Amino acid sequence: MKPSLLFALLVLTGCSTPEHYYRLSADGPAPATGSGFSLGVGPVVLPDYIDRGELVFQSSDTKFEVPYEQRWTGSLRDTTTRVVATNLARRLGTGNLHTYPWPPGTPLRYQVRIDVRQFHARSGGDAVLEASWAVEDGQSGAVLRRQAANLTEPVTQKGYDGIVAAQSRLLSQLARSIAQSFPAH
Repeated sequence: MKPSLLFALLVLTGCSTPEHYYRLSADGPAPATGSGFSLGVGPVVLPDYIDRGELVFQSSDTKFEVPYEQRWTGSLRDTTTRVVATNLARRLGTGNLHTYPWPPGTPLRYQVRIDVRQFHARSGGDAVLEASWAVEDGQSGAVLRRQAANLTEPVTQKGYDGIVAAQSRLLSQLARSIAQSFPAH
């Protein structure tokens, strides 16, 4: 490789914007493993526009932005499932928790399926979460409850940290709504 070409590549590499990584977080850990009734959470379905490695936010009524250097630490679907499951287990007092996909033959008392329709922040505004869920009997698959929620959470700090914090609080709100719709166990 010619020295001038190598120098140009090194300069261009040095000019790239560094990537920043974010993770949604639960309110705290689930109760002790194995305690309480068995609960399966998932599958969680996300819309294609957010099911990606980058954060997404809405900049106008019809426009979304994808800042490629602002990334999730892993799969948004897996993280969303884990955070909702942990928050829900805390609210329901069970540590006998399984996230989708669980091993075949796992005995479940209840399963919660979640369909997320919107989950993003609006530029200069709130973070939004629109989702529906079904609580099912873990053995028969019969739907015991089916509900939906349109939730908002203010972005209280500037930048992407504030967006991710607001989205974490939205998942806490979602777990609270699911827990309130849960059948007596």
